[in-house]
This record gives sequence, structure tokens and C-alpha cells, in this order.
Amino acid sequence: MGPLSSSASGDKLTLKDAGGNSAPGSRPSQQDQYTILLPAQIPFKTEKTLLFLGVYDGHVTSDVSLHAKQHLHRLILESPDIQTGNYEKAIEDAVQKEDNLLLDQFKAGNEVFGKSGSTFSVCLVDLTDGILVVGNLGDSHVLLAEHHPNGWEMKRITKAHKPGSDAEKERIKEAGGVVNRELGSPRIGALNMSRALGDLQYKAPLINADEPFSLEQEIAGFNPEKEQGDLLSNRPAISRIELEEDRKYIVILTTDGVTDEMEDRRILDRVVAHWNYGTRAEGVAGKITTEATGGPMSDNATCVCAFIYGRQHDSA
Repeated sequence: MGPLSSSASGDKLTLKDAGGNSAPGSRPSQQDQYTILLPAQIPFKTEKTLLFLGVYDGHVTSDVSLHAKQHLHRLILESPDIQTGNYEKAIEDAVQKEDNLLLDQFKAGNEVFGKSGSTFSVCLVDLTDGILVVGNLGDSHVLLAEHHPNGWEMKRITKAHKPGSDAEKERIKEAGGVVNRELGSPRIGALNMSRALGDLQYKAPLINADEPFSLEQEIAGFNPEKEQGDLLSNRPAISRIELEEDRKYIVILTTDGVTDEMEDRRILDRVVAHWNYGTRAEGVAGKITTEATGGPMSDNATCVCAFIYGRQHDSA
């Protein structure tokens, strides 16, 4: 497709193109961020040809989404588990380390990390072995499209983490928290999500302080009388998918400003149409965010697209 095509001899997959775009929508500021590291840009030496993709959807402020954009990929890729192919553990450990970095900043006086947070979705693609590993917190998502003889089939890989789901309500209750509906939808404090980076006021050790940090923390179930766990979790949902060398794939990462406005199938249909027309990946992502933010009261919207072909389609 062009100069961004990337693969090494023996790789099962070829990256044809990858690109992203963010649009502010009707919001006064942009709190979404994204990261794309092409194989040649991976800062750590690896035996495999790797692609990293990430989107981060900040709330309250953009501080945590910016911090994650700057650090999360590094924490993942520098993990020794990358070298052994345990990409799931690399992502899980990196998320814990990222929250620890935010806590260090909080203790140093940067209290914005107490109230600010971010969802995310990230993808590690091992082009050499044909492996896709996806992790997410909150309501940022990854869609995977696979081309079959009868056309494109798509599924959503990620899991939404919402306080209203039975599993999350039970987890929050066991941690000592309370799900409230004071703002209409199920929430932890002021948050309509149950897992995220940052928002340290809802996590240990801040949830176990002697005095409440905020009114939102009290609403979430702050109780100085007993030890509490993380009311808001930072444990990501993670999936591994084997990719075949005789197929074509499209990986699409979005923030909820896209998926709340467009059905998954429409996103795919628009992506395929623009790609087939000859639009590069960055332009395809821009078409999606423009459409998602076209209505009134639209949210920040971010889309990242990667077009990956099995080596049997390398010349396509």
C-alpha cells in the first residue's frame, strides 16, 4: 500500500498501514490521546516484529491520558515478558506500574491525579508469529475485522467496565464501595466506569486515609473505620487472538466518543470503504472521528486503524 508497509523475512503478517486521529467534538478541550509505534519505532530490541497501538480517554482533565500516552507503551515494551512472548503479563504489570507512577506524582504534590483518570485500550501485534494481544480498562474499545471469502466479519475484542454490571457491582461491594445513581446512571462516586487508570481517590492507599479526599470519595463509600480495597480497579481485561497468514485484518481502536455514536458495523463499513478508495490509514481514522463528532453535544473522539495482511496477501 505504500512506504509504511512493514514486515521482516519469515513474518506471518505484514503491516500495510497504520494511523490515527482525534477530534474534540463539542467539548472545550481535547482529553483523548493515542500512540502508534510502528515496528521500526519500537525503542527496545526484540526478536519479533512488533506493532503497538493505544488510545487513552481522559476525564476531569487530560493529565492522566497524557501521562499514559507518554509512559504506558514504554512500561509494556521494556518488560522482560515481551522477550518471552508473555504479552498479557507485560500489559498487566505495566498498568500497575503506571498507577504507581501516578501515585508518586500525587505524593509529590500533584493532587490532580487524585481526581483525574483515563480509560485505555492497547494492542500489541506480533507480526512474526501472528499474535494479537489486547488490553483495556473502562469503555475504550478494540474492534477486529477479518476478511473471509464472503466478506468482512467483525467482533469487539474488549470488555466495557461499568458499575452497573452484576460482576462489577459485586466486586465494588466486596472492596467496601457503594454504587450510586445520584446522577442517573450507576457510578462510583462521580465516575460512570468501574475500571480506569488514575482516579487515585477511589483506590488504595488513598481510600484508606484518615480523612476523605473529596465529596466524591465519600459518596463512593469512603470508610475510615475499616480497611478497603480498590473501589475502582486497574486490572485490565486482556485477550489473545491468533492471526492467520491467509487472511486480511483491520484493527480499530476507539474511545467512547466513537462507539457511543456509531454502531460497530458502521465503523467497519466506513473504514473499509475509505481504505478501498485509496485513503491512507490516518485519513481513514480522520473520516471516522469527523463522522462521530458531527452531531450536537458530541464527545472527544479518537480512532486508530491498522491494516494487517497475512503474508499470502503481501503483494495485494
